[in-house]
Amino acid sequence: MSLMPHPNNEILEDSQKQQILDANDYRNQSKAPKSLITYQCAWKKFTHWCKESRYNPFNPPNGSYEFLAALFISSMAKGRKLKDASITCYLAGIRHFYGEKGVIIDTTHQEIRKIRAGIKRELGTKQTQKLPLTTENIKLLIDSIGKLVWPIEVRDKAMILLGFAGAFRRSELVGIDLEHLAFDQYGVSVFIPKSKTDQEMQGRVVDIPFASNAQYCPVRALKDWIRCARIEKGAIFLQVHKGGNIIRERLGDRSVALMLKRRCKPFGFADDIAGHSLRAGHVTSAIKNGTPETWIMRQTGHTSIDTLRKYERLKREFEANSAARIGL
Repeated sequence: MSLMPHPNNEILEDSQKQQILDANDYRNQSKAPKSLITYQCAWKKFTHWCKESRYNPFNPPNGSYEFLAALFISSMAKGRKLKDASITCYLAGIRHFYGEKGVIIDTTHQEIRKIRAGIKRELGTKQTQKLPLTTENIKLLIDSIGKLVWPIEVRDKAMILLGFAGAFRRSELVGIDLEHLAFDQYGVSVFIPKSKTDQEMQGRVVDIPFASNAQYCPVRALKDWIRCARIEKGAIFLQVHKGGNIIRERLGDRSVALMLKRRCKPFGFADDIAGHSLRAGHVTSAIKNGTPETWIMRQTGHTSIDTLRKYERLKREFEANSAARIGL
């Protein structure tokens, strides 16, 4: 709930109105844009459900907002596979927009926790895992791209190698500008101004060294693309239309997944690939090669070692497995 008066309040002086506008701007930036979009979608779904179910979201049954939220997640889960992560997003959005209206709701209330526990027991909580593109997969994709005759081939090679070596999120990868790059004799340093875990937008630098094999070198591939596209400023990864025409518009983050699926389709595993596959593949490959966790976290920007270790558990599921020891 905003404690500030409306900036058009007639009793305020012009300078005071501007101060309120400035403060509201900073307040609106307290959440990452993607978080706000997620919250808005959750709130829209919640209010639509309230209307369909004939509930007033601001006059809930028994006067309990928690009870209404519990009914909502129960209804969402009924008859379909609702991931626990989706429930978390729903509740976060509901809490956020109720808070904007001055309503305090405890989304960890006992009744909500019990219903969530029941949903977990019935539907399970394990997230659908997409295939990580490991070093072997990356080399396979690069070898299949061809002789780099067309601009899209040059761009895709640079995107794959840079995304893999930098362990970038898809939004980070397409968000790179020429001004974010610093080349030297060691490789390239990439400045990421904002990311998922960097709520205060302090930014971080990701260093990527030259690879020993020029065919798979992310730094050389990036330079080749910059020369090919004649990029002098702004977005690095641009749209390429049919016929090889380079359009001076930044790729959207969904384009990363679409490009990877297109490149993986000849090998039969396109359906198992997502934009996250490059980042997951970096972590999986680094863990397999015995890289210290702190080194990996510095590259990925992970702030929680528990999040990182889920990749290690996935690797152990295959290595510490009796099926690997039966002589097949």
